[in-house]
Amino acid sequence: MAISIGIDYTPGRWHICSVEQGKQAEFQFCATAGEMQALVSQVCALYPEPTIVMSLDVATPFASLPALTEQQVDHLAQRYHPTPACTELKEALLALRSLSLRTYCAPSVEYLPTLPAYRRLLRSALGNANEVCAIVALLHHMREQEASWPEMNFFYVNAGESGTCVLVIKDGQIVNGIGLVQGSPLPAVYHYLATLESMENAEEESRRAAFRQAQEAAFWEGLRQDLAGLLAVHQIEDVVLLGQKSPALIERLADLYQVYLFPHAGPNGSGYEAALGAALLAEGLERDGCAAEVVNHLQLPQAGQSASALPPFSVS
Repeated sequence: MAISIGIDYTPGRWHICSVEQGKQAEFQFCATAGEMQALVSQVCALYPEPTIVMSLDVATPFASLPALTEQQVDHLAQRYHPTPACTELKEALLALRSLSLRTYCAPSVEYLPTLPAYRRLLRSALGNANEVCAIVALLHHMREQEASWPEMNFFYVNAGESGTCVLVIKDGQIVNGIGLVQGSPLPAVYHYLATLESMENAEEESRRAAFRQAQEAAFWEGLRQDLAGLLAVHQIEDVVLLGQKSPALIERLADLYQVYLFPHAGPNGSGYEAALGAALLAEGLERDGCAAEVVNHLQLPQAGQSASALPPFSVS
């Protein structure tokens, strides 16, 4: 039986999900690229040439890895700056494309054809590939529950310790997004206050506490402003929540929006949303069925450029 594999990478961890006919077969975690490659190699020994989709927490177009030159793979990896993560990812991408000719990178929001061109000019970050893959998993679940595309109008909010992303889903397509990452450029006073976090002098404890309090207040006010602005544009009041801050988000947003929790695939599915979505994307690229319907409706295969036109990835 054919199998599809989704791999969600963020520096220091690899979440892997395998899917057979739209049903998740297994969730697995790897701490290193070597562990991940060994695991995928074992799967390839049982299922030659599986379809594999890599999901990254940076901006990437949809791309077939075997169609890329080594230099272009290097450009992909450089999204992680010249760090050990960059080297680790490059080696992993080269290894994966040697294991299967059907290996792809999932696209981030700015490459989606469903996003109006002018919205790419509004913000530098709209949502990475991991968020797109989470939406694939969510819409696949909704379609299995017999929801129609016109019923799929909501905000998706993923709020975790590393950052926040808000996507707008309208008629089952991603039409807008705001991607915010912790540590994004802020006024100089922010950087001054942030240095207090590393100070060991007990006299600075109150100032560190004040910074943490201000940081928390900035998160909540910024999120409310973003949602209010998107509400004014899109007239949507349903919110689907994901991330560590979901309980707090429910308390703060339930009086303003109709709030729902992201539906996880079983008791062990938390944290594997992007990996599951990547696996469903992989299946949708190769086989008919619900996954293919979702992938085509989101226009993910068109969310990129030809390999020859893939631009060097800038660091922003």
